[in-house]
Amino acid sequence: MVLSFSANLSTLGLPVLSSGRVKVEDWIKSRGLGWRVLVMPSTTRTVDDAARALGVSRDVIVKTLVVTCRDAILAVIIPGGRRLDMSKLRGIARDCRLARPDEVEVLTGYPVGGVPPIALPEGVKVILDRSLLDRDVVYGGGGDVNLLLEFQPRVLVELGLAMVLDVSS
Repeated sequence: MVLSFSANLSTLGLPVLSSGRVKVEDWIKSRGLGWRVLVMPSTTRTVDDAARALGVSRDVIVKTLVVTCRDAILAVIIPGGRRLDMSKLRGIARDCRLARPDEVEVLTGYPVGGVPPIALPEGVKVILDRSLLDRDVVYGGGGDVNLLLEFQPRVLVELGLAMVLDVSS
């Protein structure tokens, strides 16, 4: 006889691990990095939400924007208070546009507001805005809308995981 049990883990006071969190944490562990995934009590989908949840300024929050191009899919990491200048992507890809919210999860495996700069599907090119190289630690999407990844932008580049370009304004 097989017995089955089902319960909502959060109502039992047990932590619920999203698949995004698991992917991001496994990626960090496999590389031996000291980066952290922070679980927030509320959504961190926007830059303002993330800054408020952490009690920090917008200056240390980054956003990972998904861009679809004729010849590439890009994950572009820029400071939270800046805008992506699409014209600056012309040198690496053609006919680019921001991915629609419904496309983001299909292309990356993560929801809008939770896209991390790591643990992305093969073939997604990561672009890091040059201005982020001056920051020791930043916080960005951690795999779900209530998770933040604490990481060092320079390490992404040192590991060969991101191309550095001036892409924000």
